[in-house]
Amino acid sequence: MSRRSRLHVPGGVYYVVQRSNARQPIFTEEADYATFERLLSTMLVRCRVRAHAYCWETDAIHLVLQISDMPVGRLMQRLSSQYARRVHRRAGELGHLFQQRYHALLIDPDVYLLRLIQHVHMLPVRSGKVADPGDYVSSSHLAYAGTANTPWLTTNVALRMLAQRPEQARYAYRRLMFETPPAGEGASFEHGGTDDPRVLGDREFMAAIPRNMRVYRSTYSLDQVIDTVTCTLGLERSEVLSRSRQRRLALARALITWYATERGVATLAEVARRLQRDPSTLFVAVERYRTLRPELFNLTALQDSGPLLRQLPSQASQQG
Repeated sequence: MSRRSRLHVPGGVYYVVQRSNARQPIFTEEADYATFERLLSTMLVRCRVRAHAYCWETDAIHLVLQISDMPVGRLMQRLSSQYARRVHRRAGELGHLFQQRYHALLIDPDVYLLRLIQHVHMLPVRSGKVADPGDYVSSSHLAYAGTANTPWLTTNVALRMLAQRPEQARYAYRRLMFETPPAGEGASFEHGGTDDPRVLGDREFMAAIPRNMRVYRSTYSLDQVIDTVTCTLGLERSEVLSRSRQRRLALARALITWYATERGVATLAEVARRLQRDPSTLFVAVERYRTLRPELFNLTALQDSGPLLRQLPSQASQQG
């Protein structure tokens, strides 16, 4: 039986774990770390990908990536194969250095980015390698703490979620590292086995795919969808397009995403750009609110006088 393809969400934030084959060491010399990071930094620029966090273990690499157009699988395949060729060439060996199947978890960054970064940075502590994350140099913890500089790492997104001023953000980050995560959260990140709809493993994520991934195009515009949803919910358009995270606005954005993609008005990536949100955040919000407010996620639920139903004369004549 062939393996099920992974779903590619442009702009999505993924927790990616690539383990070695048969638990063999990935890094055997100090120069190996520099080689891998040089390849990674080049790949990030070429593929327009952000790395928010990392941790290099003996037999596994952990990355928090925000991807763009290139699927995460293609990125990891290129990265792991190029690194393996260099290691084998130096050692005069053959065979697979990495397992062929990697672990990828799509998260809602608004909810889980900070917790995921904490999880990644605490991996060496939980495995007993060090007593303090600051003693482990092969992770992005020191960059977040402000004691190391990693040019290819994106730290400003997470730090700004903690505080606007850099010194306050660093202090808030250090406090975060001492917080006890919710029970079972680590297992959810590592295995995708969770009932929380904001964290989706491969199986749960694929099972949750709605019909809104259709590729046909509609004669309606995205602006019409936005106007109709805001009118239906009694909201101001400017509020929905703002950066506010109020729950009522999250519902409106989820509804806009669902209507626009269900009707083929726009793709998930296009809606995300218009609403200035991460595609993964919108996708997870759709799944959450379809359960909480199913009466709204119905193509007949829009007001008959809504902008979406006011067709231009040319559109009406074409459809007639």
